Amino acid sequence: MQVYPNISVQTELAHPHDLLTRYFLIDQELFTCLLEYYGGSQVIHLFDLRSLRCESPTSIDDNLQEVIGDLRFSAHFKTGGYSKIFFFFEHQSKKVKRFCIRCLRKLLEFYENCDANPENFITNDGKFPYIFVIVLYHGKIPWEELLQISDLVSLPPEVDQHFLSFPAILIDLSQIHSELLTGHPALVALLDTLQSASLGVLPENFDRIIGHLEKIKTDSRIHGWLNSLTRYSLAVSKISKEVVTETISKILNKKEAKKMVTSTMEELFLKGEAKGEAKGEAKGRIEGRIEGEARGKIQSVLRILDKKFKKVPKSIVRSVSSYTDVIALDSLFESALDCKTLEEFKQELVK
Repeated sequence: MQVYPNISVQTELAHPHDLLTRYFLIDQELFTCLLEYYGGSQVIHLFDLRSLRCESPTSIDDNLQEVIGDLRFSAHFKTGGYSKIFFFFEHQSKKVKRFCIRCLRKLLEFYENCDANPENFITNDGKFPYIFVIVLYHGKIPWEELLQISDLVSLPPEVDQHFLSFPAILIDLSQIHSELLTGHPALVALLDTLQSASLGVLPENFDRIIGHLEKIKTDSRIHGWLNSLTRYSLAVSKISKEVVTETISKILNKKEAKKMVTSTMEELFLKGEAKGEAKGEAKGRIEGRIEGEARGKIQSVLRILDKKFKKVPKSIVRSVSSYTDVIALDSLFESALDCKTLEEFKQELVK
């Protein structure tokens, strides 16, 4: 029998953290639970979460293969007739200094779409829906709060400081101890997984994570949740297939658990073998789009450096050009904007 190595396929799974998060939170029950338990009562109590509906074109299968568009939900206010709100979900594994600019860009695109397609978006009172940005962050360094545009713009005292603000809720997992995670067991399993992966202790905590799902092992969604967690854990950590098999056997029978892990390892192994032979066919339309996005971000980073420092060493150009993860490139873009010297930027490349 073929023995498949415990290879890391983080380059094969574009945005592994984001894909796992979206796979779980596209479930309306889990997203509602996230808002209820972690969204902050001072805002969430205004919304009728029973009316929550997924409005996202996002599609992700059990193998975390595809992601299209934003993850968004609609709901109504508890008061105000048919007033409609949209929740835009953003997942972050790293702090982004000027995240508010990204949010405003997304809000502007949404309202432009509303204006172009009023029949789909304008509410009964003839106005656009209200938008809320939900940010789930699980990096190592606490984020604490999101900057607003008013924090970046020079405003005289007499100007309303909320003039350029946008509504957002930050859920910072780095400040929540794993023992205090609560809510639906599948949501707790997701948050525990993201937190453990960020801290580099996913293998040690995998038994506890699966223990959350064991409480709901008769749920019809359990197989998909287990499969996605298995794939993610094998992709982003050094956990062994033996440990994964033994652990998920608490929910599946031994034969099913072994089949799930083996098929996952086989697929990842074959992907690794196929890489370079038929790259376009193997990766498909979605990865092609992501690769194109990465190339665009690389060019943006290099243009900023070239404009600021005139002459950029070839070693830095090569290093930046080697990046394939667009999330990492977003962080590099921010560093290029903020750095005072090339040496300072170079330190970011080493991280």
